[in-house]
Amino acid sequence: MPARRDAVALIGIAAVVILIDQLTKFLIVSTIGPGRLESRVEVVDGWLALEYTQNRGAAFGVLSGLVPILAAASFAILTVLLLLYIRQARPPHWQTGAIGLISGGAVGNLVDRVRLGHVVDFLSIGPWPNFNIADSAITVGVLALIWGLTRPATAFDFVRAADRGS
Repeated sequence: MPARRDAVALIGIAAVVILIDQLTKFLIVSTIGPGRLESRVEVVDGWLALEYTQNRGAAFGVLSGLVPILAAASFAILTVLLLLYIRQARPPHWQTGAIGLISGGAVGNLVDRVRLGHVVDFLSIGPWPNFNIADSAITVGVLALIWGLTRPATAFDFVRAADRGS
């Protein structure tokens, strides 16, 4: 079981992601959401815009219409990640951060799926499909997890051990 401060850090990171994600979605729905005159606001002409969209699928709208399955899959993946995390006595900082980001993003989008039946996406960058803060947190968390799990042990890992008095 991770130390209490690791659990607090993971929960804190996830909570911040959920809060920022839900707050930005609320602001987007309130200003450019359904029934509003404008559903798109150009921030940097032709490159960055805020555009309200409803994503009824997974990433990039794949598997559209399968909300119950996507919600169950999100919950299952999150549960497995957290179970693997709590089995460690001393998880490295990068892992705490990565799983905190993934957890916060997954819960942020899960809240939308359960509450609305879709995920609110609003960041439009160039030709990419629209996304949101939760999607960004999940992406950064997954990349950090891949980086951490595929790199050789470094002095960075020993700093963590020294930090714990090992």
